[in-house]
Amino acid sequence: MSIENGIFASDKVSQDIYEGIEHGEMSHVRSIVLHRTDSSSGLSTLNGYKSGRSVGAHFLIDESGAIIQTAHLNQKCWHVGILLSRCKEESTCSEQELLTVNKLLHQKGLSFGKRARNLSRHENKKNYPHRFPSNEDSIGIEVVGKFSLTKKNFTAPTQQQQESVAWIVNELISHYSLKLRSDVYAHGNIARKEESEGVQLLEVILREAK
Repeated sequence: MSIENGIFASDKVSQDIYEGIEHGEMSHVRSIVLHRTDSSSGLSTLNGYKSGRSVGAHFLIDESGAIIQTAHLNQKCWHVGILLSRCKEESTCSEQELLTVNKLLHQKGLSFGKRARNLSRHENKKNYPHRFPSNEDSIGIEVVGKFSLTKKNFTAPTQQQQESVAWIVNELISHYSLKLRSDVYAHGNIARKEESEGVQLLEVILREAK
């Protein structure tokens, strides 16, 4: 495996690059974020990219476990969204920072969406790892899977998907000198998304690493 000019060169990865989901140079990779597509096939995600969708991730692992690179690794993708406050989620805020976070979250006269975006902008001013990963410095990996409203969870990744996501995460960790237990995240744990998004994937990777 090698990465040159943002391309992940391996016989296990195919390339189908979409310039529409690339949004400027990413100079440093500090983390990896795991996503689910809320779809039953990778084709629907690729069709979305083809039709002009601007939100996307660097890799897609389809229903068969095939790994497709969809954006250059030296380009930013809009895959994280609205950040949560890391210190509030982890109960590590200083007294002053907690006051600031709560003021942004509960500011009167603003919708919840506006307050959440204001907090996210505040978080993005911080350096990683004092904040959660952002679009500026993280690689996104989408894994095909539908969300169940009744179960409030995504379909379990198949064995092939589990093997593929574990393999590529470990390759990226090695290449970028990241740490598995501190630099790989489930999307639902860091942003205002379904809380279960990516959690199953992260559990698989951590279990395989034991």
